[in-house]
Amino acid sequence: MGNITVGGCKSCTEKERKALLDLKKYLTSKSQDSDYVLPTWNNDTQSDCCRWEGRRALCAIIQVGGRSLGFMTLKENSLLNLSLLHPFEEVRSYKSLRKLRKLEILNLSYNSLNSSIIPFLNAATSLTTLSLQYSFMVSGTFPFEGLTNLRKLKALDLSDNGFSSIMELQVVCEMKNLQELDVSGNRFVGHIPLCLGSLNKLKVLDFSSNQLSGNLPSNFNNLESLEYLSLLDNNFTGLFSLDPLANLTKLKVFKLSSTSDMVQVKTKSNWQPKFQLSVVVLGDCSLEEIPFLSPVPEELARLVDLPNKRLSADIPSWLLVNNSELEVLHLQNNAFTTFQMPTIVHNLQFLDFIGPY
Repeated sequence: MGNITVGGCKSCTEKERKALLDLKKYLTSKSQDSDYVLPTWNNDTQSDCCRWEGRRALCAIIQVGGRSLGFMTLKENSLLNLSLLHPFEEVRSYKSLRKLRKLEILNLSYNSLNSSIIPFLNAATSLTTLSLQYSFMVSGTFPFEGLTNLRKLKALDLSDNGFSSIMELQVVCEMKNLQELDVSGNRFVGHIPLCLGSLNKLKVLDFSSNQLSGNLPSNFNNLESLEYLSLLDNNFTGLFSLDPLANLTKLKVFKLSSTSDMVQVKTKSNWQPKFQLSVVVLGDCSLEEIPFLSPVPEELARLVDLPNKRLSADIPSWLLVNNSELEVLHLQNNAFTTFQMPTIVHNLQFLDFIGPY
């Protein structure tokens, strides 16, 4: 479901009123529930169209994508005629790209697009947010080179499209203002591109549910703004080093798992990371210690998921003591020897430390 966010509305002009009524007429003809389509939109000239329900005039957010518009459902195979939205000159987030150069937010998720959309995207040079989640029905390669003009992008969502050529992501590395990159749910094969380490404004990076192998690029230590990193459900094997993350002081969420084999997570013997995680998920990873979790109460984690590891000795009860934030502690199939349950566990909702035997 996509977003059409419209710019500020100072007053409702006659041009805008007529355009909205034309839009209503069109939607009524396409709706499965025509009796319930925008009842407040009418010909009453005393009615301020800036206040019409379901629109909030040019200040509204209208849900568009596939056959759902948030407040109504279109008939099967119906498409929205975007030319009906051209009269709104102050639009700032909108799917008509050739006429609206001020476009900042564009959500084309859940559609059936093809590469012919790329020239239109590249023309929207003011874009800061672009979502193409589940937008391309034909999976495989994607002409990322067509996005070279989008230098102002801060958030890019390419998830769930089945893209396979990881080298195409080289273009993304030129988007130096990028803060959020979601490429989860694709078929990217190979190593994480080294050039992503140059995106020092990146806060969120989601590579989950791909077919990645290898290790973290060494220059990931440059991602000084990184807060969230997910590498769940990839094809990592053997040794996996966390050393490139050691100096990332803002990192709070780290997730790693492999669908092909158990990954052995390794760090240097004197490894002392500068971050303290609030969420850590390491599925089917061999791990001897958890130095990235802090026994300091104000820094304790909210979710700890470390099943099927090789952690031994005592269960780290300090994860529970004085930790009012901890909600999930999953330590199944480790080799702990003793465990003393604290008297108070605060907001803990899930606890599992069943052994392998």
